[in-house]
Amino acid sequence: MTTDPEGGPLTVLDLLFGAGADTDAARALMGEITSPGSNQAFDHALVGLPEATRKAAVQEAATAAAALLKVDLIGVLARGWREHRDIVAAARRTLAEPGSTELVSMSGHEVTVEQNPSVRVLVDGHQIATVQLGLSIVFDVKALLLGVSGGKITAVRSGSCDIIVTLAVQGTELISRRTHLDLPGVGSLRWGLRLLPDAEYPASEKPPDE
Repeated sequence: MTTDPEGGPLTVLDLLFGAGADTDAARALMGEITSPGSNQAFDHALVGLPEATRKAAVQEAATAAAALLKVDLIGVLARGWREHRDIVAAARRTLAEPGSTELVSMSGHEVTVEQNPSVRVLVDGHQIATVQLGLSIVFDVKALLLGVSGGKITAVRSGSCDIIVTLAVQGTELISRRTHLDLPGVGSLRWGLRLLPDAEYPASEKPPDE
């Protein structure tokens, strides 16, 4: 079982490279960016630049790419739940009736997210290349029972989730990892996750990230 790492939510970066492994991630991405045939256009763009500049460009591109992987996995899953009709309906009912709570049961379901972030490489203010990432996240959720109150998820009574994350760089799969979460133990789900647009909540109630 995996739960939130101490001090923050479980991110894509944590799952792929280990908690706090920013340096390891950047190193792995540097290796992929500079591997033979990984991106001829990128290699060609660096031709003619001083060696120190080429190395710095690759390092900065890899570091920036690693930063893009600090994606809160539970936040992504919760956004998928915001598309579920029964959960959204319960959120609106409980928001309209302060103090009320509803339990929403969901059978096994899958949430799939595809993202394609990119990093632009600039030298002296001019863009010379782009590093393209491909990120696939698949959540396989089982036997979920949510507590909804005040328009928010306030409790996860039962449920587990298998997560598969796959990262590609320049169209080539670099790494894939799987983990299992027992959702009642995930800290970021215990603080109340909004299910509706912010405009539907009372103005006096601050968003959860403030």
